[in-house]
Amino acid sequence: MYQALTRRHRWAVGVLCILALGGCDIAKFTADSTAGVFARAAPAFESYWDYDLAGEAIPATIVQLEGIARVVPDNDAILAQLSQAYVAYAYGWIEADAEALEFEGKYDEADVQRKRARTMYLRAIDLTRHRIRLRNEDIDMAVKGTVEDLEAWLYGAFVEKEDAGVLLWHGYAWGSYINTAKDDMEAIADLAYAKAFVARSIELDPDFYNAAGYTFMGVATASEMAADMDQAKAYFEKALATTERRALQAQLNMARHYAVKQGDRTLFDTLLTEVLDAHDPLPEARLANTMARERATLYKENADQLF
Repeated sequence: MYQALTRRHRWAVGVLCILALGGCDIAKFTADSTAGVFARAAPAFESYWDYDLAGEAIPATIVQLEGIARVVPDNDAILAQLSQAYVAYAYGWIEADAEALEFEGKYDEADVQRKRARTMYLRAIDLTRHRIRLRNEDIDMAVKGTVEDLEAWLYGAFVEKEDAGVLLWHGYAWGSYINTAKDDMEAIADLAYAKAFVARSIELDPDFYNAAGYTFMGVATASEMAADMDQAKAYFEKALATTERRALQAQLNMARHYAVKQGDRTLFDTLLTEVLDAHDPLPEARLANTMARERATLYKENADQLF
């Protein structure tokens, strides 16, 4: 009996020592497991239908993911989900609020929201940059050179279809930040760098995330000073063709960034009507399409201010 208890005590002490010494490893294991759950759950969120409820849920998700990222700072799934959550919330809700406030003439309030969006995009830039750094630590040097040097580096460093995602999200976050900082000439000068990441993503996988790369390039090209509007139109048309017009962000952004800049009210109305009349053309992108319909309604109601 005494010997049995002693053995049990020794076993218990050993377990406690392992737990004490390996607590961080257990926390890491739990965080890594949670990361897998978030990654598998992402498609369910993207196919969600209620725009308002999704917008209320994202901030809590961001806070949770930030906590997990502190435990497993190099977990690619967590970094991916967190960066995409920041981009989605900044674009789909914060920037939407800013635009609505601007249409109402509440410019100071709109500026507050745009600053919030910029902060979120900056965080997404940091997260996606770290994802790239985990694949190739030369990224920090690559972005300090010329755009041509960066393009050459991207071409040599990223050759797999699977690399398209991280490159797209980095360029998307960077370009979105620039789009909300149009009074910052230093930031605007970086647009070509953001485009380089997305261009390489398109080369690796043009269909990734419902051809979001083509839509981004259309917006970015149309937003440049001395913009090549023919090239911008070509990018939007490529996005429409690739998705068979089922990813409605392409129509929405073509209306807002191409048709408005060209002064083409007929095209603007046609594209937005297409967005608003679409029922559920792409279930796996239902939330993004719902965002597009929300923004299309805002633009339709305020079209006279855009032209």
